Amino acid sequence: KKKPAATVTTKTTVVTTSKGWRNIFSLPISYDVNLVEQGTLLDPSNPQLLEATGVHPEGYNRRFAVIDEAVYTMYGDKIINYFTQRNIEIHYVVLPGGEPDKRPDAVDKLLDKMCEYKLRRREPFLAIGGGCLLDIAGMAACLYRRGVPFVRVPTTLLAIVDASVGVKNGVDYCCDITDETYKNRVGSFYAPSACLLDSSFITTQDRRNVSNGFGEILKLALVRSVDLFELLETHGAALIESRFASTPSVPDGVGDRIINLSIQIMLEELGPNLWENKLERCVDYGHTFSKLLEMVPGADIMHGEAVNVDGFFCCILSNLRGFISRDVVDRVFKCMQGLNLPTDSKNLESKLAWQSCKDAIEHRNGAMRIPLITDLGESVCVSDVTPEELDRALEMMKEYPHTY
Repeated sequence: KKKPAATVTTKTTVVTTSKGWRNIFSLPISYDVNLVEQGTLLDPSNPQLLEATGVHPEGYNRRFAVIDEAVYTMYGDKIINYFTQRNIEIHYVVLPGGEPDKRPDAVDKLLDKMCEYKLRRREPFLAIGGGCLLDIAGMAACLYRRGVPFVRVPTTLLAIVDASVGVKNGVDYCCDITDETYKNRVGSFYAPSACLLDSSFITTQDRRNVSNGFGEILKLALVRSVDLFELLETHGAALIESRFASTPSVPDGVGDRIINLSIQIMLEELGPNLWENKLERCVDYGHTFSKLLEMVPGADIMHGEAVNVDGFFCCILSNLRGFISRDVVDRVFKCMQGLNLPTDSKNLESKLAWQSCKDAIEHRNGAMRIPLITDLGESVCVSDVTPEELDRALEMMKEYPHTY
């Protein structure tokens, strides 16, 4: 059922000072995150995709889209046919959607195509793909004419529950001075005009990519929801096998329940703190050590996998601090194994762990603010982790039979 979007009315206050003016604005943010009936988004009889691109003058029968390369391979003909059947001329650019491709150059390529198309200032364009492609599109939308509307169509489980629902966009940045690459170092807070979620895209993902999406879902379960954790414990492995398609091994509605609950939690956490004025965020769980793990040259690790390794390491830290029992750690480990997620990385060693903490101090404005769970579904942020504590946690990690 479609829920109405929340709307914030713009308020402007002008305060006169002795030598000038202070302008105080309340920025209006309103966008819909719509669940589409499974498998119908690219059906020409369903108007939702076209309607999301806005109302245009009569006779304006063209649209613009940026499409993930992998998505185009599988769904390119369907996307083109959808608009052809509706007498719309679709102009599009296809971009690679992997983490190594999430660079400023990709944003430039998209901006070039938007200029060539002559995208109008209030004309929404479509971004169809995984999280990296949606990040690139969001950056371009924010920059082009100082902001144009765009519609997110996520096509991976990870993007559906994570990248599609918030307002953050970012690309990795290669610094010539330090000769390092920084994850999401360049970005923006810029909301889409709408998000359209069709879980049928998940059915064409391989098992590893589905497991990768569960890395972010399990993160939410650990910090916010015992119910979600128990759903993952019971049905996660079967959902990976079925790729969220109907199967006798999973009761009807369970897959939708997991996705809906994940999105609900994300929106509840992001909504009151959209611009991250508050830096103690439970949704940063799994995002302290994972950033550097992902950026190790040649590392074969996906985002959700890195988040999970980070998340299990933080469970160990929680246990060492007496926040959770060893039984809880073991239960989390078993759930992670059931979701076919890695629980350790050969690159997670003392130097990287401590550097991650120092980077967290920089990113979170002077304090580590590392989320640790105090029970399933509950968490607290800590800022006093020491190198010695990290080394003890790394030693305890060796007690578990990890998969890499």
